[in-house]
Amino acid sequence: MLESHADPMREVRNAKRFAFASIAALILAFLPLYVFVFRLSPQQLIAALGPALFSFLAVELASRWEYRMRRRDVYPHILGYRLAAIHDFRQACQEAAGLLAQFLRPRAVVVAWLKEDGQELEPMAAHGMPESWLLAAPHISLAARSMKEAVDRGRVLTKPSTAGDPWFAAGFPRQRVIYVPLLSQGRPKGLLAIVSSRRNQITKDHRLLSSLGMVLALALDNCRLYEGERESASRLQELYRMKSDLLITVSHELRTPLTSVRTAAEMLLEEEEKEDCRSIRARLARSIAKGANRLVALVAELVDASREDDFAPRLELEPMPAQEMASGAVALINPLLAAKRQTLSVQIEDPELTALVDRRRFEQVLINLLSNAHRHTPTGGRIDLRISEVGNEVLIAVTDSGPGVAEEDRELIFEPFFRGDRSGLGLGLGLAIAKSVVELHSGRIWVEDNGEGTGSTFFVALPKHYDDGAIRFCGLWVELKRCQTYYKTDNAAYRAVTTAQKEWFAIMCLRGKYQCNFCYGADQAIKIIEAYTGTSPM
Repeated sequence: MLESHADPMREVRNAKRFAFASIAALILAFLPLYVFVFRLSPQQLIAALGPALFSFLAVELASRWEYRMRRRDVYPHILGYRLAAIHDFRQACQEAAGLLAQFLRPRAVVVAWLKEDGQELEPMAAHGMPESWLLAAPHISLAARSMKEAVDRGRVLTKPSTAGDPWFAAGFPRQRVIYVPLLSQGRPKGLLAIVSSRRNQITKDHRLLSSLGMVLALALDNCRLYEGERESASRLQELYRMKSDLLITVSHELRTPLTSVRTAAEMLLEEEEKEDCRSIRARLARSIAKGANRLVALVAELVDASREDDFAPRLELEPMPAQEMASGAVALINPLLAAKRQTLSVQIEDPELTALVDRRRFEQVLINLLSNAHRHTPTGGRIDLRISEVGNEVLIAVTDSGPGVAEEDRELIFEPFFRGDRSGLGLGLGLAIAKSVVELHSGRIWVEDNGEGTGSTFFVALPKHYDDGAIRFCGLWVELKRCQTYYKTDNAAYRAVTTAQKEWFAIMCLRGKYQCNFCYGADQAIKIIEAYTGTSPM
């Protein structure tokens, strides 16, 4: 850990003093010998002590070079370390001004930052200026030639005098002023202005000043980004609170009329079923009751969303046969189809074909797809719903006889509020909701055009679910290190061998389609089997 009071030049100074003391000790040791024993003349004495005097000069030059190299390495490191722990922009500017005053020993330091328009410098912190100066400090336009040149070129600029400088001319006449650009990611962010005497050698090291300017710019830029993120987070929290309040209000206002509608529909359905459960009135009442129940469930979900801090949809997955997938959505959409005299054809390849879905959410997917087909199919048109098995997936296809979907719109059509050239039909949310729900089920959704003027087909592909009765493990071979054992089982929940040195071959018969996997170790074999069964064999 760095110490703020530590002198980074102390080691160099100590080494210089030790070298001077050693040379002086040698001179004092040999001087009496040269004078009293060898009786050298003054000219001879100077010649004899010349190497020692030259050593003094060499040590001085070497120490100055080492001072410069050490400053270039240590000062930017300390500046970056100290500013990294500060997230308040103005506090970081003030801390930087104090550190630079300690490092460079100038008369005054000003840290200025470019405003949003990038054309005006605003002083953010100062050291060596009057206490009230920062409050009344003028903002400087980059129209000023010297400052604009330093910022635009990204190079340190030195002026022999402060004359004409709006910050330093009055308080520091006949002093030298240095402008150091603050560059972050190659872009100008601000300016570091330094006033120093002409004898100050540290401020003449432009490489040191450039390094300090780069580190300072990155640190201050990070502070601004942190403040921006903090403001964004506060704004998001406020928006989230407003959203929660809105959801609570809306759900409360909807709950009472929905309860009345549901109760009335259920009472009407009960009366109609007593007379004739197959009548048109009974079917309509049944559709109203189902729709009301769905709305009540959605309102309950709104209440849950408003109460939870980090709301994410929770899927209540269950195996659902294809026949059940279609029946609920078709029952709700039938009254709409009847109003436009549209025909719905439902084709299910295998009624027992099963997918693992959240019943209510996935029913909404089919309702949205059928509703979309209903809107774009003309009066008296035809809609097809097909559910089939393709590989290891359940494929659902909804075909309409509408105008079709343009090729350039086939990706955009699943974006929220996108309606293409079909303005006035819906809000553009149904397909976006369907896509999000399908992706929650690890599925895919896409659209294909049937041909010009012959409608389009929306496809949904879901992973097929294999229950215990659909999977039979025909065999399991375990090869040991020095012998072979043949083990056969018909039990889906077979016994797992946990010895890591054994090699496993799991051969599964999936409705007559053989799948062979080779793996090392029991853990990998169990993962492969879990991927097909959805359950652990342990």
